[in-house]
Amino acid sequence: MTLTELAKKLKARGFIPYICKDGKEAAQKILELIPEGDTAGAGGSVTLNQLNIPALLTQRGTTFYSHSTVPDELKGQVYQLAANAKWYLSSANAITENGEIINTDGSANRVSSLIFGVPNIIYAIGKNKLVKDLDAAIDRIRNYTCHLNAVRLGKSTPCAITGKCANCTGKECMCNVTTIVHHPTRCQENVYVLLIDENLGY
Repeated sequence: MTLTELAKKLKARGFIPYICKDGKEAAQKILELIPEGDTAGAGGSVTLNQLNIPALLTQRGTTFYSHSTVPDELKGQVYQLAANAKWYLSSANAITENGEIINTDGSANRVSSLIFGVPNIIYAIGKNKLVKDLDAAIDRIRNYTCHLNAVRLGKSTPCAITGKCANCTGKECMCNVTTIVHHPTRCQENVYVLLIDENLGY
């Protein structure tokens, strides 16, 4: 499936899609979409870091809430501030050919902000996240994405060691909540999906 075909599916679902030729164009689109005086938040995202979004927004004066920039004792407070921002930014763990957006979280700060409370959402999704269907999305998350994130974050989960999901239940488990976004929710004003013609994130 091409990104153009996927964009049509997303538009039919009520999303506002943009096709970006690369990460640089996607970063510029994000800066264009978010007014300088608005607040913005984000969960953990390798893709957003690769696009340099935290630095770009902060440098231009946007109040940007990200728990990855504060000590552990302040993370809960920043989760709440991000959830009350005017904009919330994220990537996706997977997006299906039908235009469904799937994310899995350990703390659920990211997925909860993506589905309720924040009026404007921006997803920045590399072409490597595109999968055929929901089954393929879950398989990608459990047996690819979580392994890489567990290694990156220094977790001791089974997937960090073996590279495969063991349906673990320990405190470090990163697969506590999975959301499937079929359409923007009633509380959301705009949900933008930037489809980036480049491999980004996990």
